[in-house]
Amino acid sequence: MKSKISRRKFLTVSAVAGIASSVSLSSCKKGTVSPSGDVEALVIGSGFGGSVAALRLSQAGIKTVMLEMGKQYTVSPIQNVFTETLTPDGRAFWLKKRTVAPVTIFQFDIKKYVGVLDRVDFSTSYMKIYRGTCLGGGSVVYGAMLPFARPELWDEYFPFVSYSDMLSKWYPKVKSVLNFNQVPEELLNSEVYRYARLGLKHCEKAGMEKVFLNAGVDFNIINGELNGTEKKSALGGELLYGSNNGYKNSLDRNYIPAAVSTGNLTIETLHKADHIRQLPDGRYEVTVLKINEEGETEYYKTYTCKHLFVNAGVVGTMQILLKSKHLGGLQYLNDEVGKNWGNNGNVMAMRTLLNEDTGNAQCIVPVTAYGNLDNPETPLLAEQAPFPFGLELRQLLTLAITKNPERGYFKYNPATEDIDLYFNQSQMDISRRAMANFIDRLNNANGGVLDRTFYFNGKGYGDDFTYHPLGGAVLGLASDYYGRLQNYKNLYCLDGSMMPGFSCCANPSLTIAALAERAMENIIAEDFN
Repeated sequence: MKSKISRRKFLTVSAVAGIASSVSLSSCKKGTVSPSGDVEALVIGSGFGGSVAALRLSQAGIKTVMLEMGKQYTVSPIQNVFTETLTPDGRAFWLKKRTVAPVTIFQFDIKKYVGVLDRVDFSTSYMKIYRGTCLGGGSVVYGAMLPFARPELWDEYFPFVSYSDMLSKWYPKVKSVLNFNQVPEELLNSEVYRYARLGLKHCEKAGMEKVFLNAGVDFNIINGELNGTEKKSALGGELLYGSNNGYKNSLDRNYIPAAVSTGNLTIETLHKADHIRQLPDGRYEVTVLKINEEGETEYYKTYTCKHLFVNAGVVGTMQILLKSKHLGGLQYLNDEVGKNWGNNGNVMAMRTLLNEDTGNAQCIVPVTAYGNLDNPETPLLAEQAPFPFGLELRQLLTLAITKNPERGYFKYNPATEDIDLYFNQSQMDISRRAMANFIDRLNNANGGVLDRTFYFNGKGYGDDFTYHPLGGAVLGLASDYYGRLQNYKNLYCLDGSMMPGFSCCANPSLTIAALAERAMENIIAEDFN
């Protein structure tokens, strides 16, 4: 794709961006300016899109630098690298003084630190976005659920990729590195999955489809926890803040080390990309803040590169791209950048049962779900989540992914030097109605009531936060079908931003990685010569 920008316009844009960047960074520069670095390929972010890009670039012999704003947390057999779930400290949340964990009535004061999980709030929207903030991105803090997108919905959202190719090539390519599997029958039949078996029984009685989820975990380690040969992690409630025994197959333990082993990848942690400008020769200059473990900026530095992959997660990518467009460094990004945002239709609800035990010891890895694609409101997949408080609560928690056509958008705010999200509560009406129909169907068939007492501020439905932010640089709109951003050569976006707000009634991580694999095969073949 050829750039449409003249040399004269380049020089003007560069001058404007240079002035703007010096102003915006002057207040945070605390140390000396680091020398600039020049690299062939630069990858911003270490989540699913970033890790796929880094591995395939490195394997192709391309010298690559990966920037990650968070810290690297390395699992250790002799210490707890990650914080405990019920006694969290600063390692839990990104630069917060109090936890803001979802679905809990208990929150804790903590020390401000570069923790592994962030919740981003917006004054312009009731919606809150959770994201991973360490090396490995969301894979360190997610529920490790990796279902395939539903084929019934695929062609409506991804008509440019055949679903048969996803099943035969792209999903298996991710599995060859990430190594995901379904729960072994013996483990499913154990006491720690009583809640999951009960959910399947209720699902079947209500006439819904029983679904077994792919899980990106090592079930041998979880079995070891069960028989006492491994320290407890999945059976100790460790999920949101990382797993101390390494049961989770996070990207920092497969894709990223595989890339490092080629000798072609350099990783810079605690490096926060701020903005980009295209230089007159077509290369890209990225201004980066080097922060410390308290989140304070120590100094800034710049990198220049020929090929730039902005894969910083939806919030991070939109912050970078929209700020860069505002400053003039990427002023020709098309108007689709920032648009078509969705939350994957995420809604949560808790059922309280009348006389059935769900188990006081629960494995925290979700492995089962309910298929409710015939929901009269809109298609829905509800995953059976644990609630591992160590007490018999007789409650079943579900996370639903609904087909919601509503979309929001991001806009850069010069006053705050940050982005605002515009997405209002009424835009979740169809998702709430679908969840209500789903819960009623289960309760009518099995007994039980919707909990309105302890969770979600008495509303009964958790619809004001999402684990699955998607959109902002959607394939075929903001970019071509391989993530090349319109009007710019060698500028790419391959993270959740490329998804059209919905991932076909499935968690998005696997599909993001698979589409990134597809894109990288094409990009390396056509753009590196």
